[in-house]
Amino acid sequence: MFDAPVLDPYRFTALAERVEGECRPDQIPALQEYLFSPEGKIRFVMRGWMDERGRRLLDVQVDGRLWLVCRRCLSGLSFDLETHSRIHFVGSEAVLPDLEHEDPEEETLVIPVSLDIAEWVAEEVLLALPLAPAHAGETCVGAGNAEEALAGKTRPFAVLGALKGPSRD
Repeated sequence: MFDAPVLDPYRFTALAERVEGECRPDQIPALQEYLFSPEGKIRFVMRGWMDERGRRLLDVQVDGRLWLVCRRCLSGLSFDLETHSRIHFVGSEAVLPDLEHEDPEEETLVIPVSLDIAEWVAEEVLLALPLAPAHAGETCVGAGNAEEALAGKTRPFAVLGALKGPSRD
């Protein structure tokens, strides 16, 4: 994991502090299975504050470029990462809003004991990844039609079909 501070979320929000930095994609261990190449850069900005109602809030912005593995052709796929989250911290689970009453513009979480910046950034990056990264349409090497892909390849069950002979209906 990359070097980033671990902060007190109460102090961070009360003093309206800000932390920013950058890391390489290969510095996030949970991201390794998705990467085609360690090249790229991830930038982050986290800002804490308290609003006029005394609510503790955290803004997290993460952007950058990653090289993911295309799930169709297994070659490199450039992915522009851009995510923004607003988190409203509450003191306990008892004050968490019901899903139907939650503000769609912000996520409500119980305030953690500590704010590990590297873990938060890693989570934001993982949540922003596409479910099955793939090149668009014809730009993917693996997007050719199935007959072309099978041409010249051995088809082991074709031999069994020939041995079976013509089917009787």
